[in-house]
Amino acid sequence: MIRLLAIVLLVSVTTPGMLHAQATFNDLARFVAGQPLSPGSPLRRIEALPSVRKHTADTSALSKTWHERRLNTLRDWAKAEVHPRIVRPKVVKYPFGGPDFVHAATIFPGADEYVLVGLEPLGTLPDFLAMSDPQLGSYLSHLNHTLRSISQRNFFITTEMREDFGKQGVDGVYPVLLYFAAMTNHEVINGQFVKLDASGNAVVSDAATADGIRLEIRALDRLPDFPPVSSLYYFKYDLSDSGFKASSTMKKFLDQRPGGMGYLKAASYLMHQNGFTNIRNYLVGDCQFILQDESGIPAEFFATYFNVTYFGKYAGPIDMFKEYDQPFLRQVYASGVARPLPFGTGYRMRDEDSIQLLGVRK
Repeated sequence: MIRLLAIVLLVSVTTPGMLHAQATFNDLARFVAGQPLSPGSPLRRIEALPSVRKHTADTSALSKTWHERRLNTLRDWAKAEVHPRIVRPKVVKYPFGGPDFVHAATIFPGADEYVLVGLEPLGTLPDFLAMSDPQLGSYLSHLNHTLRSISQRNFFITTEMREDFGKQGVDGVYPVLLYFAAMTNHEVINGQFVKLDASGNAVVSDAATADGIRLEIRALDRLPDFPPVSSLYYFKYDLSDSGFKASSTMKKFLDQRPGGMGYLKAASYLMHQNGFTNIRNYLVGDCQFILQDESGIPAEFFATYFNVTYFGKYAGPIDMFKEYDQPFLRQVYASGVARPLPFGTGYRMRDEDSIQLLGVRK
C-alpha cells in the first residue's frame, strides 16, 4: 500500500504521463546515473536518443573517475581505520552535508538509516518520456553541472546549488539522491515525500508540504550483517539555534534514533559559532561515534567527550575561515600522534594537508 501510494504521489506532483508511472524508482535512479536499465523499463524507448547516449557516456566517465581517484581510496581507508574502531552504526547522521549520500555510503556502508540535512530544496522528478531530445539534453546536462562542486571539491557549495536548482527543470535534490544511490551500487525500491509531524514521525506527504524525501534502498554488495533494506532521508531544515531546539520536529525525529555515527565535512565552522550550539551539543551528547574534519565540532570541545584518533596533517583553515584556526589541533599534530590519511577531504582537498578526527564516546 505504501509503495503504491508513493508511485501515485510521484505521478501527481511531477505531472508525468502514464508511461512514467510504470518506471520503477530503480529505473529512474539508473537513468539519471547513466546506468543500464532493466529489460522491461519504459525508459528504454528513449535510451537511444542522442541526449541520453551523451549523458550515459558522460556519467560513465565521471563515475569511473570518482571511483578510481577518490571512492576506492575512501572505502579502503574506512575498512582499515574506521570499521575496526567502531560498531557498525544503525544510523548515520550527516548534518550540513546536503544531498551528499555518496561519501556517507562509501565510508559507512550497511547502516539501517542515513539522515542527511541541508538547505537545498527537495525538488521533483520530471516525466522523462514526455520530454523532447533537446529538453532531455538540457535537463541531463544541467544535472551533471549541479554536481560539479562535489565531483571536483568533495562537498556541495550551498550557494551554487541554490543558483543551479530551478534551471532546465532541475529544481532540487531528488534526482541527485537517486543518482548517488545508483552510483554507490544501491537498488532504489521506493521513494516518498515526507513531512515531520508534531511527534517527529516522518509521514508520507506531497511535494508542496514536505520537509524531506525518503528513499528505500538496498545495497547490492551488502554483507551478511547489513539490513535487507535501508532508509535514506534528506531533510531541508534549519539547524541554527532558532530552528533546531528541544521542541523542534527534527530534534524529535533524531531523538527516536539515539546513538549511531555522526559525520561532519565542510561544515563551514558553524558549530564554532554561538548560533549553532544546540546542534553541536546534541551531537556530542547523542552520537556514539563521530567522524569529522576540523570544520565540524571544535576539536578541544570534541576531545572532552570522545576518545579521538587523529589522521592526516593539520595545515590550519583555508583563508576564507582563517579566524577559526585551532591551537589545540596544532599542538596535537605537532606531537606526532596522527596516523596517515591517504586522501584530501573537506576544504583541504590535497592529501598532504587534510585531516580526519574519529571520535569514540568516552
